[in-house]
Amino acid sequence: MASDLSAYMGNITLRWLNGNAAMPSSPAGLYIGLFDGNPKTTGTEISTTIKATGRVVVTFATLAGGVSHLLTSNINVDFGAAAAAATLSHIGLFDAQAAGNLLASKAVVGGSQAILVGATVKFLAGGITFNIGADS
Repeated sequence: MASDLSAYMGNITLRWLNGNAAMPSSPAGLYIGLFDGNPKTTGTEISTTIKATGRVVVTFATLAGGVSHLLTSNINVDFGAAAAAATLSHIGLFDAQAAGNLLASKAVVGGSQAILVGATVKFLAGGITFNIGADS
């Protein structure tokens, strides 16, 4: 299975493995952004279309050594009622509430979804996962 890591995060890891650079400090927080299209290519962020304040904080369960290659959310990620209509196809993981670096992304389960004005946009705890590699 392919990694959900962004080119930014993959390049940091490769430089570290090659002894060229130290890893940056851990981010102070992690945030989920919503996208129409793939954020690794030409996707458009719709986070502020759905929620005026934009991205929402997320935390992840502790990784068990050798058991899983998945980051799994351990809190609800709630954007509330959509302020405007939009199409949601991908989510992105960022190191800042605004701007910042894309760390990972993936398509939403079930494919692209039309979000109507007033529709609740919420991911339950455990509902967001990012694959950070595989043994095969």
